[in-house]
Amino acid sequence: MKSIRDILILLLSGLILVSCGASYQESKARRSAEKEAERQSIIKALTNADFTLDVTRIIPKGYPSRESTGEYSLRLKNSEVTTRLPFIGDSYAASFGNDEISIVFNKEKVTLITDFSDAASKGEYRYRFAGGEGPNKWTVDLQIYDNGSALIGCSGTGSRYISFYANLVMPNENDEN
Repeated sequence: MKSIRDILILLLSGLILVSCGASYQESKARRSAEKEAERQSIIKALTNADFTLDVTRIIPKGYPSRESTGEYSLRLKNSEVTTRLPFIGDSYAASFGNDEISIVFNKEKVTLITDFSDAASKGEYRYRFAGGEGPNKWTVDLQIYDNGSALIGCSGTGSRYISFYANLVMPNENDEN
């Protein structure tokens, strides 16, 4: 009687282990499929140049970096750029009064220079455009990866280089902006 009970316990334990293993494999495959679907939607947004970058860190050249409070972003849609990024650092152009130096694009139509050649096979997408308002004109380089992380680099005609770390936010289908 004891041996039958031991055999039943052993069989039940084996069944539990097999079902747990199958469940683990299914959830692992599901997570992998979800991750790949997200990656494909990021690639689509990047190739269509329709995305928003939320700035997470400000990195001024020659100054300590600092966390962003979440109020800065860069929006690219239909070759129009909308952004207001802070400038922290040295400016070599005169500003009058309380004119704040910022990197500003207000739905400004830009000519995108894109590079999806070899870098895209490594999951890296590059954009470059120029323009801006105010005392400085800016050249902006975007380096975005298919995992959603990004680097924004800005150089002005009278200012030091400044960069920003950012995360890609997928466009909202109902977004009209």
